[in-house]
Amino acid sequence: MNRLTAIGLASLVAYGLLIASKYTGFVSAAREDRAPQSALSDEAAMRALVGGMPSQAAPSPLNLPPPLASAQPMHLSPAALEFRSSRDLKAFADMLNARRSALTPDERYNLARALEECQFASTISDDLASYSAKQRRQFLAGLTPGDPNMTKRIAAYDASDNTQRCARFQGTKISQKDVEDLYNAAAQQGDPRAQARLVVADLNAKISTGNRTEAAPAPAQPQQPGLSADASRVIGLLQTQDPEAMLIVGNFLSQSNVATQLHIGPNGEVPEPSSLLGAFSLAACDMTVDCTQLNREPQLACAYSGYCDSQSFEELYQNFLASPWAYANAVRYRNIIHTAINTQNWSLLGLLPTGSSGTGQ
Repeated sequence: MNRLTAIGLASLVAYGLLIASKYTGFVSAAREDRAPQSALSDEAAMRALVGGMPSQAAPSPLNLPPPLASAQPMHLSPAALEFRSSRDLKAFADMLNARRSALTPDERYNLARALEECQFASTISDDLASYSAKQRRQFLAGLTPGDPNMTKRIAAYDASDNTQRCARFQGTKISQKDVEDLYNAAAQQGDPRAQARLVVADLNAKISTGNRTEAAPAPAQPQQPGLSADASRVIGLLQTQDPEAMLIVGNFLSQSNVATQLHIGPNGEVPEPSSLLGAFSLAACDMTVDCTQLNREPQLACAYSGYCDSQSFEELYQNFLASPWAYANAVRYRNIIHTAINTQNWSLLGLLPTGSSGTGQ
């Protein structure tokens, strides 16, 4: 199977996840589910958040400044809106690269996203533009004549099709180090979304190395009083109330091997993972007036199923993405998330180690 066929299959898989979410409550069609970890890895994941990683397994701590808080209600920046709406991410990236040294943290972050999203195009030898055009013709042929949402569905397809958005990157080289440097630079300037990506990557690395915690012990590292350093970083990101940072953190916390070991709410219940992810999505949407720009579920639902007229992400989630049971749980969990943020009672999200006071930092 060539790489272009793989891209087509990936698109079908993404849509399959979207449809499946109607019955499972799974929110993000683009989420990267990981293979189940061993019990030891699961324990390591939770220690990273609530009790500190075993010292022999912990990598060097991230050295990041405090994340910058977002204004409320948050509007997406011009760079973020252009990243989402652009049909030519090469032109978008070239525009920002032309003044690379003077970029704002937000611009560095969105440039990194554009390069990261289009890395696949730089590795494909087949004619990506021709493949993209063929896929689009097939999509158009599958539309029902007279569909009142046809114009919206075509626009949604075009907006979500990275084979079109990234086509002009073919034949170029995108360095992974360049992407990482942009994220790191944005994070060092306080961008909470870039910091969330780095923190989550660090936590996932700790999960992947959890099965090696039986190695010879290293000297114990000092822990922050009351909170592990990892939980403190996650809390700091949630405190910014940046919706995209919240989505990134929510995707991590709702991984099955993490969520099933959390104890949330006043009764310390174990959350259902897909509903927890839905809850973080809903909570993030409460913090921005541009929620439909944060993810591609509205575009996918419109393009492939003709569900184009939802007035909010919550309406889409309730009526299309989630089952009634999953939606009810997600709404309840969302209230817990808001209460934890508003009262600084992080034990409501299971982010404090046993024996701590349960409130504040």
